[in-house]
Amino acid sequence: MADLLPFLTRLISLRDPQASGHSHHVRDLAYTLGQKVDLSFEQLSVLEFAARIHDIGKIAINEFIINKPGRFTEAEYIMVQQHSMLGSKLIESLELDPLIPATIMNHHENFDGTGYPRGKRGEAIPLEARIIRITDTYDALTSDRGYRPAYTHHEAIKIMEEDRRCFDPQLLEIFFKMERYKQ
Repeated sequence: MADLLPFLTRLISLRDPQASGHSHHVRDLAYTLGQKVDLSFEQLSVLEFAARIHDIGKIAINEFIINKPGRFTEAEYIMVQQHSMLGSKLIESLELDPLIPATIMNHHENFDGTGYPRGKRGEAIPLEARIIRITDTYDALTSDRGYRPAYTHHEAIKIMEEDRRCFDPQLLEIFFKMERYKQ
């Protein structure tokens, strides 16, 4: 499993130059949050691997759209939403722990059932995907995007508070108390 990781992360960064830093940040935050909720060593290994490649499905989406320096059109946004399903399908063929493609598939599902690709809710979403949902959102908010500058830590927390329906409430509270991500 670990032997594949450098290849997969390099593959992702070739398509999206910002992806490497994002994946590292998401992995670090997810690992710390996973430790806070007492995940086992095996669960942390799966979480760490999935967090590093959670956006691998973006390699199957047109490079112009992925690197577009502005807001997506509705059609482009629908295409980008396919990355979690595409990534899961790509990784499934590698015969890794089945929780890895399941985590990738579900990392944009919202706790209230309004996410994508399948509208899963609550604990029907794998715990690892619920952790990545939080850490991915935080890192995306605190990073520059083609359509906006990075939000500050406090602005990101406020946005996440306003969107709290998207996140596992217990995990979100633990995340908010973590010191590691604070700037």
